[in-house]
Amino acid sequence: MVGGSFGAILVGVDGSPDATTALIWALRQAHIGGYAVSVVHAWASDEDFGGAPYGSRIIRDRALTVQAARDRVHQAVATAAARVPVGRCLIHQLAFEGEPGAVLVDLSRDAAQLVVGATGSGALPGFLTPALGSTTRFVLRHAWCPVTVVPSARLRGSTVSGPLVADAAVPPARSPRAGS
Repeated sequence: MVGGSFGAILVGVDGSPDATTALIWALRQAHIGGYAVSVVHAWASDEDFGGAPYGSRIIRDRALTVQAARDRVHQAVATAAARVPVGRCLIHQLAFEGEPGAVLVDLSRDAAQLVVGATGSGALPGFLTPALGSTTRFVLRHAWCPVTVVPSARLRGSTVSGPLVADAAVPPARSPRAGS
């Protein structure tokens, strides 16, 4: 798989508020630590699941084309950059067709760190949602690099437009160049 994640902070985005909060957190860490950021949106087509969206799970508002995925990444970066200074931070915007967890795990082989929101676009409004979404649970089990899960704004009782609280997140792994 081609990617821009080598030594970068890798961030999965899906259009959800939690993904935007995770991207804001990652951009702050990248700005402080001098990292590049690879922002990734991945989607699986209905054909990947025999015509049923994600094995009969209900998924709302997911990208179905490369252009829609690129637009989603661009929008996430624009929204996050309006909230946090990106300075001279190099940002790679990537879109892949494939199961999101598997794409992120594959890209994590070369990443310094993987950052995801606690829940994603599969969380249904008005219903009690799990503390961790399915993609987040998958990458926690399978990623090749350290994973930071940024707490859900819904569970904290705030929104992306409100103050960002990420005290529970783990700082990014040290850069190999820092120890030399």
